[in-house]
Amino acid sequence: MNIQILHSWLLEYLDTNASPAKIGEYLSLCGPSVEKIEKKGNDWLYDIEVTTNRVDMMSVYGIAREAAVILPQFGAKATLKPFHSIKSQFPKTSLPLTIKSNDKLVKRTMGVILTDIKNWKTPDWMKTRLEASGIRSLNAVIDITNYVMTEVGHPTHVFDYDLIKSHTLLIRESKKQEKVITLDNKVYTLPIGSIVIDDGTGTIIDLPGIMGTKNTVVNDDTKQVLFFIDNNDPIKIRKTSMTTGIRTVAATLNEKGVDAELARIAMLRGIELFQEVTGATLASKIYDHYSKPYTAKTITLSKSFIDERLGVEVSKNRVEQILTDLDFGVKWNKDNFTVSVPSIRAQDVAIAEDVVEEVARIYGYHNLPSELMTGKIPEPLSDAPFPFEIHTKRILQGLSGVETYTMSLVSGKEVDPKSALKIRNPLGSDNEYMRTSLAPSLMKAAKENNGEKDPFHLFEMANVYLPKKKDLPEEKMMLAGIFANTGFRHAKGIVESLLDQLHIEYVFEIEDAMYYVPNTRLKILSSKKEIGRFGQLENGGFYYYQFGIEDLRKIYKQMPTYVQIPKYPAQVEDITLKLHERIKVGDIIKTIYTNSSLVSSVELTDMYENAYTFRISYQDLEKTLTDKEVEEVRTKILGELKKKFGVTIK
Repeated sequence: MNIQILHSWLLEYLDTNASPAKIGEYLSLCGPSVEKIEKKGNDWLYDIEVTTNRVDMMSVYGIAREAAVILPQFGAKATLKPFHSIKSQFPKTSLPLTIKSNDKLVKRTMGVILTDIKNWKTPDWMKTRLEASGIRSLNAVIDITNYVMTEVGHPTHVFDYDLIKSHTLLIRESKKQEKVITLDNKVYTLPIGSIVIDDGTGTIIDLPGIMGTKNTVVNDDTKQVLFFIDNNDPIKIRKTSMTTGIRTVAATLNEKGVDAELARIAMLRGIELFQEVTGATLASKIYDHYSKPYTAKTITLSKSFIDERLGVEVSKNRVEQILTDLDFGVKWNKDNFTVSVPSIRAQDVAIAEDVVEEVARIYGYHNLPSELMTGKIPEPLSDAPFPFEIHTKRILQGLSGVETYTMSLVSGKEVDPKSALKIRNPLGSDNEYMRTSLAPSLMKAAKENNGEKDPFHLFEMANVYLPKKKDLPEEKMMLAGIFANTGFRHAKGIVESLLDQLHIEYVFEIEDAMYYVPNTRLKILSSKKEIGRFGQLENGGFYYYQFGIEDLRKIYKQMPTYVQIPKYPAQVEDITLKLHERIKVGDIIKTIYTNSSLVSSVELTDMYENAYTFRISYQDLEKTLTDKEVEEVRTKILGELKKKFGVTIK
């Protein structure tokens, strides 16, 4: 996940003398990768890639916290500033609010009611920071929730308090076929078990952790708002978000397991901004349901454990300093020590190796010794398919082929839905099934290039998933290719060239089949076993071929069979024959070969209408043939062709 934050916003929580360029450089060496820094008026914008396990860094404060630890390693001054401490006057009598929580669905819920909103216009400084972060400004009330989420790292929400019937929030799981209308006016059918908030009457008023609903959205007529924070089960959030396709920033954060301890910080920061920006008045106490506060988990390891894995000795004091700066608790017992994991790192630090990683990255991977591997080079895997696959790809590339990569997941239109494997949680209707053939994918790729008028040849080597009864499908590696703007003979010639360069003996047999134009589909046989197929597809008219990679690998030869060069020269002549429409050239060539052992080669060299020119080589391994001997062979061949096919000489 990438986040964008302004330098001026970062400095709200980071006291440093480092320039934006140095901050970006140092962070990238020991923490999140700063992909880009660009000038924004009098400010600088950081584009930062945060790995999915580090949800604690997906905020302004999270990046400031990391920078405060990393920058001093490079001699730069850096101190983390604490959050503002507010002193709000809460009323003696609170407006009513009942939160019926469910500890199996949410870890923590917090809420506060504010009234007398005087300003709905977002101040320029807030609008600038939000829009630089890729968040559209709407109004001051909604913008405050997004501002707190971006700054603190915990999603927040706001309700129109007066639209909540009975002023009750019942957190429950969704039932079968329950629907919601989200605040962007879209209707969604929820999967069973989604976390929802009910107003106590059965009406869903929020899809917590993902998106609000239209029936409680705030607007300029709202008099009183409920500022609400919920910390949800990340697995359920992920399932609901992916099933419905609602991918918001809040869902992206919540599905990664946001620290519930951040909820109070986010609540106080939100109250401060509501009072400062909108002039709102607190109308209730802070409602807080947190039945199981975080208890720090501990990990025990030794200093020698760290040194062995880093390959360098890091002093005891250095280890303690690094971990303490990262908010870990450290308690020593001689060489062994126990680490207490802070709540912000509870999701991704679980074993001793995770602690080693924290020490390593702050110490600096660039500071670790680099040594070449010693010892005997491992033997390559026996009978590995990869060399053959690479060799085959290179042959096809030399035959004008362009390798393509397509999705293994396809729509129900591209497979037989009754037998193909359907995944439980598809991203959409176009990606529901595991493909059983490469043909639909390659046809789609060819059609996407239909603006290309010159001939082209695409090929792919990938798995297909062949159905098996009462079992997972068979994964079979296939090679397939497709030709566009190409004639039959040229396409077939490339397939033949591939097999020739693999030194595979083969024959073609015509066989009609579904999805192919009649009389164009050929079976490719080797030793009477089918190894592939070639033909013209009905859909689009493309020529298509496919082979099983293992079928080819079992029979290919690395080197051709050696044939001694003949001592005596061949006699070569061209013969033009007039063929009827239904006569196959392959049958003519086969007949010429079988009619005489003195025929060493036959090639089709030219065609015009129904006239075909064949170049025939005559050769005897024991002597040089005379013209009379060649004439006798030719007469015999032509007689057989006329008798069998009714051909005439032109």
